[in-house]
Amino acid sequence: MRKKGVLIVAMIAAVLAVCSCRKGADGGGSAGVRTETVAGVTLVHNPPVPLHPDKIVRFEEEIAFGGEETGPGAVLKPGNFAIDSRNRVYIYESSDGVIKAFDDNGRFLRNIGGEGQGPGEFVQAFFLGFCPDGRLLVTDFQAQRTSFFSPDGDFLTSSQWADNLSIPHLILDDAFVVQTFTAGRGFDSKLFLKTYDFEGKELKSWGEFVLPESKRITRSIAGGGSVTTGGRVPYSPGSVFAGDERFRRIYHCLTNAYLIEVYDAEGRLFRKIDRPYERVPVTAADKEEFLAKRTGSPNARELYESMPWPDVKTVTERMFCDDAGNLWVTTNEGKEEGGKKLTAYDVFDGDGNYDARVWLDAAPQKFAAGKMYRFKEDEDTGVLVLTRYRVVWESPSRGK
Repeated sequence: MRKKGVLIVAMIAAVLAVCSCRKGADGGGSAGVRTETVAGVTLVHNPPVPLHPDKIVRFEEEIAFGGEETGPGAVLKPGNFAIDSRNRVYIYESSDGVIKAFDDNGRFLRNIGGEGQGPGEFVQAFFLGFCPDGRLLVTDFQAQRTSFFSPDGDFLTSSQWADNLSIPHLILDDAFVVQTFTAGRGFDSKLFLKTYDFEGKELKSWGEFVLPESKRITRSIAGGGSVTTGGRVPYSPGSVFAGDERFRRIYHCLTNAYLIEVYDAEGRLFRKIDRPYERVPVTAADKEEFLAKRTGSPNARELYESMPWPDVKTVTERMFCDDAGNLWVTTNEGKEEGGKKLTAYDVFDGDGNYDARVWLDAAPQKFAAGKMYRFKEDEDTGVLVLTRYRVVWESPSRGK
């Protein structure tokens, strides 16, 4: 009887071990993913090697939007853009303050809004996105308001902001989750994540998060007085967010460690994702490349030269989600290959498993309906043209 009891306990332990340690489907040298639950939060401990180490992604160019140099469909100074459920594309054209709408074949449809401060107009359209009911949502950082348009582009209503909103990370049925800067401006700002209804009323504060460290220098100027220049310390840890529209989640990473928090739409922390990671050293070449981009501003260059740079880079400066609910983490790891500079992207599936690592020479911007969209510079004109690509995943050892 005692032997039977020991056997049952051993079988239960084996089942638990299988449930808490998922091995890569292709072997791949992965030690597996281990999970545990602490205080109601699931911790997903990933191995250093992805579950599919040979998985790659290709982006096959399909069509461009607004690539004309003249005419009603020309987009010469593009800003933000969005894609609706009909695969129509909406691009903010900052040169004349309108949003240009195109069908999924790249044909120009109409202008939406216009430059100005009246109803349905923009001083500077900062963000474009779509509500679940199909309305186009546009935030105007300069005018401090949110405007709404019908699925066909007709102005509906707008609401004024009480707080200084920045980046919307998740649009819900009747509210959105937004990055805000309050309790001071400029150098003294504090970073919060909050939920607002579409009338601009605060519904919930998710708490205060971390802004990268800032430094400033004050210089005397001719004729008396002084001028203060400030900026963020390069690779200084701070909070980075990503919104997942498919599963209605918010991802957060404080970038001094590879630890990603996952919140539901109500702001409840329900998962943490990690993996072993050795941060990349900051080199003299990194500093010179950074400073070279600021040659036009002597004050800025002097500021950054005087800063105490960290010894290692942050884990990431940007995260984003694709339309399948995968989280992409843009690392600060780079290499050169075939005359191109490549960056490493870690891809996690919807359960937090470290699925793949891909190297790309240009950053993806948005995903929709199995396509990827990003701006590409026209070789002849130098104008940024929004381009759509077909997304193709492959595992050479296993086929597509």
